[in-house]
Amino acid sequence: MRTLRAGLTLIEIVVVMAMIGIVLAIGGVSMTELLDLKQRGAAKELAQTYTWLIDEATMRNVSFRVVYYLDRAAWKVEVGDPNTLAFANPEEREAFQEEIEDKMARFTQRELDEGAMSEIEEATGQFAGLEDPTFANEQKLPGGSRFLYVYTAQYAPDGMEPNEEPPEDPEDENIAYTYIFPDGTAEHSVIRIVDAGDIEDGYTLEVEPLSGRVHLSTDLVDPEESMDWIPEEGPEIN
Repeated sequence: MRTLRAGLTLIEIVVVMAMIGIVLAIGGVSMTELLDLKQRGAAKELAQTYTWLIDEATMRNVSFRVVYYLDRAAWKVEVGDPNTLAFANPEEREAFQEEIEDKMARFTQRELDEGAMSEIEEATGQFAGLEDPTFANEQKLPGGSRFLYVYTAQYAPDGMEPNEEPPEDPEDENIAYTYIFPDGTAEHSVIRIVDAGDIEDGYTLEVEPLSGRVHLSTDLVDPEESMDWIPEEGPEIN
């Protein structure tokens, strides 16, 4: 009677290892493709949101702002006063923030409790979350993705980026805003969504000023150079 062999030959071990390698390689490609699909889906959803908001702002005579929680890789939409203005540069934004902080420092706690903040809220433009269930909550980017930067003129020249390390205090979070206005225009905005492990791999969403057209591409866009095609001076009329 023949006895059963114990163990595997060297050739059999090599074949098994090769098969495991093939399976892992296929699995790795599939996971990469899955992440890219999810990332692209998140970028397309954001682009479609801007398109919807531009139409909706005109119909409802309101302003919208998209709030980016850069350290949490999340965003949400808020609706506010139609007379809301956006800052033209970082200096205006910083000066306004200092003015608000100075006003707040003058109020006593009792005055704040009695509604003194309403004056400041009117000055900054009151915004609240949308009742639309689609945008009622924060929208999270898929796992493995993050925002590289959010650019508007108020965050020039390079846009606002996440903190290097997530802050422990929520007040230290980096939060960026982009605005859509009731006349159907929007701030020039550039948003870059990338693979958390490779900033070269991702999607760039650009919202044109005035027209509000939204472009989505895989190109890594330099925010300040993206509008170089606009002439600094208008044509001369004879």
